[in-house]
Amino acid sequence: AQCVGRVIRSKADYGLMIFADRRYARPDKRDKLPGWITKHIQQGNLNLSEDLLIQVAQQFMRSMAQPFDNKSNEMLLGEEQLQAIQQIRSNGV
Repeated sequence: AQCVGRVIRSKADYGLMIFADRRYARPDKRDKLPGWITKHIQQGNLNLSEDLLIQVAQQFMRSMAQPFDNKSNEMLLGEEQLQAIQQIRSNGV
């Protein structure tokens, strides 16, 4: 768990922790991880295929990489705006 903590170095950091070992799908193995990790593990994200993992990772990174208002704890761009930006980028504009 110590090396996993290297992903996040300050309160403003974010990152992905991917436990690719199938043993982490078992509760007895997951329970050995620190609480600050296990509280963020979502049941639906256990045992994902590579394609689904990439989709989940892209969605997370997209949501974290946008402007954020610290006072209201809200993202400043909506889903429609993010999709429009992604469309523009994919068209090479």
